[in-house]
Amino acid sequence: MNEIAIIATEDPDEEAQLQALEKKGKDKEAEKLRVLSAIASNSPTRVIDRVAWILNHYPQARDSDVKCQILYWKTFQADLYSGGDISFDHYPKLQRLHSKARARAMVQNVLGLFIASPEVRKYRGKLEEEEKQRALEVRPAYPVYCIYADESGKTGKYLLVGSLWVLRSYDTMKITSAINHRKKELDFKGEIHFKEINKGNLETYLSLLGAIIQNSSAISFKGLGVLRSGLYSVDDTLNKLFYHMVIQGVAEENKSGRAVLPRNLQFRKDTEELSKDKLSIMEIELQLQNASKSIFNDNLYVDVVEVEDSSISPLMQVADLFVGSISRLLNKEEGKEGPKDIFAKTFLEAFGVDTKSEALEGLSECVRFS
Repeated sequence: MNEIAIIATEDPDEEAQLQALEKKGKDKEAEKLRVLSAIASNSPTRVIDRVAWILNHYPQARDSDVKCQILYWKTFQADLYSGGDISFDHYPKLQRLHSKARARAMVQNVLGLFIASPEVRKYRGKLEEEEKQRALEVRPAYPVYCIYADESGKTGKYLLVGSLWVLRSYDTMKITSAINHRKKELDFKGEIHFKEINKGNLETYLSLLGAIIQNSSAISFKGLGVLRSGLYSVDDTLNKLFYHMVIQGVAEENKSGRAVLPRNLQFRKDTEELSKDKLSIMEIELQLQNASKSIFNDNLYVDVVEVEDSSISPLMQVADLFVGSISRLLNKEEGKEGPKDIFAKTFLEAFGVDTKSEALEGLSECVRFS
């Protein structure tokens, strides 16, 4: 049985819960946060959380309940359905279309998340009058670049940004499941953080790294750095670094053939400060939208640009390990090699990076400098 293919049986209370939330507006924001938290953790358990996960990662499912149902079965009930004809014995155990359509309507119409294209919303009667008059494009049903990004080096020689790229949506759950399983085996509590690595837990962190490596067929790491001295504004520079890292990464993945355009883009960065995060995300999103037209001829659809709390996102924690590793090597002060140095070299070399090179060459030029 697939490790994360848990059978989701019909819940008689699910419909009642959805109806109650539709009537009680005060609960909407709390429910929205709960759903987003389940998506970020890549470990959804409720039907509504799983449907929202599908809508987030597969934009084509936002317009089709049948497409959503098929993807739901293949993702969460893969031991019962992997494609093709449906077994007569398995069918009674598969999640019904009605419950998923109900959950989809809750996610889109009540919580306002992952909404359908304007044409489909008009058909479903969910467009405002003024929206009905607009000639808007249908959201493209492309595969997704899932990017998790973090920063480091605010006090070092180099200011750096780094990111984990997941090139197949399902692998976000696969990697998360592997990490959580290994953490349970190791009785590891709390977040994974590069800064927490020490002599006492180095072997534990190396074991967690092993779980990442074993599930790395659809991931890549990318970084971008600049000398910190002489910078007018660190925050503005970080926004530019995030933007250029994404643009260079998309061009690289497309050229290599690993993840060719057209694609949807989902970019998430670790939370810092609320007010600063809002401004940063607005700036990055605007620049990415401009690049979609001017650089990628509208073959890159900017779907999600947001901050995400690493405490609920194992994949953001992996991004932290990566950017912490490149920062450790590039900003290291003179002295004896310690646990963080050992982990950083092991991490990067496991993914083909030449740690003896000052530019950390390898892995399609792991870290670039501007």
